[in-house]
Amino acid sequence: MCGIAGFFSYRASSPEVPPVDLGRQMVNSLTHRGPDDGGLLVAPGLLLGHRRLSILDLSAEGHQPMPDGDETCWIVYNGEIYNFQELRVELEAAGHSFRSRTDTEVIIAGYRQWGRNVASRLNGMFAFALWDRREDSLWLVRDTVGIKPLFYRDDGSSLWFGSEIKAILADTSVLRRPDLQGLDTFLTFGYVAAPATGFEGIRQLLPGESLVANRQGVSRQRWGQLPYPSSPTHWTAAECADRLETSVDAAVRRQMVSDVPLGALLSGGLDSSAVVRSMRRANAKNIDTFTMGFDEGSFDESPYAARVAEHYGTRHHSGRAASDVSQLLPTLVSHAEEPLADNSMIPFFLLARQVRREVTVALSGDGADELLAGYSTYSASQWAPRYRLIPGVVRRHLIERVVDWLPVSTKKYGATSLLRRFVTGAAEPALRDHCSWRRFVSPQLRERLYTKPFLQLADEDPVGQYAGTVAEAPDWLSPLQQQLHVDLAFHLPNDMLVKVDRMSMAHGLEVRVPMLDQEVIETCLAMPPQHKRSGGRGKLPLRSIMIRDLPPDLVNRRKAGFLAPLELWLRGPWQPLLRELLTEEFTEKTGMLQWSVVHEMLRDQASGTGDYAYPLFALLVLAIWWKTWITEEGSPNILTPKYSPVVVRELGSREMSQ
Repeated sequence: MCGIAGFFSYRASSPEVPPVDLGRQMVNSLTHRGPDDGGLLVAPGLLLGHRRLSILDLSAEGHQPMPDGDETCWIVYNGEIYNFQELRVELEAAGHSFRSRTDTEVIIAGYRQWGRNVASRLNGMFAFALWDRREDSLWLVRDTVGIKPLFYRDDGSSLWFGSEIKAILADTSVLRRPDLQGLDTFLTFGYVAAPATGFEGIRQLLPGESLVANRQGVSRQRWGQLPYPSSPTHWTAAECADRLETSVDAAVRRQMVSDVPLGALLSGGLDSSAVVRSMRRANAKNIDTFTMGFDEGSFDESPYAARVAEHYGTRHHSGRAASDVSQLLPTLVSHAEEPLADNSMIPFFLLARQVRREVTVALSGDGADELLAGYSTYSASQWAPRYRLIPGVVRRHLIERVVDWLPVSTKKYGATSLLRRFVTGAAEPALRDHCSWRRFVSPQLRERLYTKPFLQLADEDPVGQYAGTVAEAPDWLSPLQQQLHVDLAFHLPNDMLVKVDRMSMAHGLEVRVPMLDQEVIETCLAMPPQHKRSGGRGKLPLRSIMIRDLPPDLVNRRKAGFLAPLELWLRGPWQPLLRELLTEEFTEKTGMLQWSVVHEMLRDQASGTGDYAYPLFALLVLAIWWKTWITEEGSPNILTPKYSPVVVRELGSREMSQ
């Protein structure tokens, strides 16, 4: 895994050479992503930079920016291509020769052979920038699922890009202004949704999207979609389990290719346990597994992880996340860059730090819930139409009032919190109700919390944007399959994968996600929905596989999730931090929030009379983000490991004859 950055003046007929110092600053802002090597290509109108985390071919032959044989095409690349060996054989048969053992060189040779169609041949997680000197064009590409990020800024004549926003902001001419509509989405869901970022004028490519910049301007297109079959299949439950086992085994074998130490993240849940199982079936030796526990009992999954580790004979490492982690929040927010209030980023950051001390690459089970209907929200979506049959007057004046009177729970998945989310979301029509389960700020709280100017500016519909991604899905999908699609297309790349990428790369740790391998995705999207979830239980094919190995109490236990005990922390040890940052001065500075409502939320959370843990955490993250990235009162708290200096290569005119 690596970091890429650059600048391209695509309109000028005789562009000037950009400052080398700017290129160095952009590249070195990503040092945490790639401490092993740094490279910068400088040409008229062009900066092409790279920070390398050496995973395959640790030699100097893997240095980037990497050219083709005659230096007419140059690439900087972040990610891993898992079928690169097969593609290399095909390209060698077509006459291409290779000087390294990297997947990077396969991409650039594939571009010379197949043009931009090479993207559709890649199975992996990737984001890359390819400069074609012959065409004088820059091509930016992001993988189909959105595992790897790619940000850009276009001012109409020049393009800035980077694996992280801080590479773009390294140019001091780029102003830091908040994108208020993006921040509305953040307060709604706890994350900003692509193509927005939270920063005005800075965008990100959608999953499966590419961008071409040349003298004609900038154009974007979707080159990749989720790989659905052409029509519904009729597989049996047994066929679903067998096909899933085969595809997961194959994906894990592909993703275990590494020239550096490799381990696995193990929560004790089905997904990560299945990955470890496949590692063992691939005859992996001396598997290192890692988990993070909590002192608060209902949140601690480490005993289950320990049992799975013992069953598969791994060398297991377990850490603890304590309530005093609040001091880490500025560092987490700095690495997230976009406002992100997924509270599992806290234990994940600590876990990544622990893992990196032992290995450089770790396999994770992320993605299985969205593919195999693992979340309890799918049960809520099944019950919502029946709930809407109850007369509205009864729902509003009886049921909702009773739910509001219920005592607040500080336990994981507390009944009161779940019921409140259900009765609020169930008021929405089908599919929108499903998207509403993930709301941090309810419609009612939004009307009270936002200032009138912010309400007028934040006129987008975040829930509609979420639900609207179903337009790209086949029309034969069942209601459950539609819910899975919008989660795969919207929630997964904007929340879960952002958390995994930023918190792991903060420590220079590469996390691979076999459950999002192309073969696994194709298998899961073809499964009949009734074989994924039934009777309130999801991931049925995975359960059928894992029951062959693990005890029933491990396989059949309720999904836990990697959540932090926010309610307890915000009511107790985090109170000083809340009072320090969520002030009347802060609300006035943003112009977004009503101080009287924020004050009420703080009071009720402290006294235990209100359940505002999730919206308060979002406001806390917003306050830290605003201070770090907008007002620049403090410098970003970025981890900066020891690193290799940037090697600069300068070219003359970027013009070449065709």
